[in-house]
Amino acid sequence: MLTLLYLFLSAMITPTINLSKNEWKKIPENHFSNATDGKEATQETTVKLKADEHFLWVEFDCKQNPFVNQNTYNQHNSEMYNQEVFELFVAEGSKTPTRYLELEINPNNVIFAGWIENPTKEAPKSCQFVSHKEAKIIHSITKTKDSWSGKMQIPWDLLGGKSENYRINFYRIISLKSHTNSDWKGTPNTCAYLCWSPTMSGATPRFHRPDAFGLLKVL
Repeated sequence: MLTLLYLFLSAMITPTINLSKNEWKKIPENHFSNATDGKEATQETTVKLKADEHFLWVEFDCKQNPFVNQNTYNQHNSEMYNQEVFELFVAEGSKTPTRYLELEINPNNVIFAGWIENPTKEAPKSCQFVSHKEAKIIHSITKTKDSWSGKMQIPWDLLGGKSENYRINFYRIISLKSHTNSDWKGTPNTCAYLCWSPTMSGATPRFHRPDAFGLLKVL
């Protein structure tokens, strides 16, 4: 019932980001929310964006991340979402998409890029990977003892060309406990699954709910 109410309200009030050309815009929220119930997380996550003629620029800062050095994925387009990542899902247009680009970056500066087909708007049907070379994303990572931050320059060409409207959401996975095995995989019992615009997925955290995407307007 709570999920249905959230989806109804989100359809009326879609969080919106307005970007003017070549001006940085910080997302007002300093804390993402839990995917399951929309409660604000204690960990601080900040995001700022900029648009120019060639790129969508994204800079983020993930605070309170004490196990940042336990992430072990080092290959692009690997199953890096099993550990800690910062993600964004984006699609051209203002309508709720059933096809969108999933981008991830982890504390080892590894990139995941794939076009997601999600006709039900509940669970992905397929993923068409984009190679690191083809994606042409310029990216970097900075790590400290208990935090990490990153920068991405995402070519408009990767999104099909520059447009005025996009549906978008941002996500973060945080490990809440130390892991003894290098091949550890996060679960709802060991990790927090956070969203900028919460998906309100109930007992199981889910990111792939495009009805919850916000709106990015490139002015």
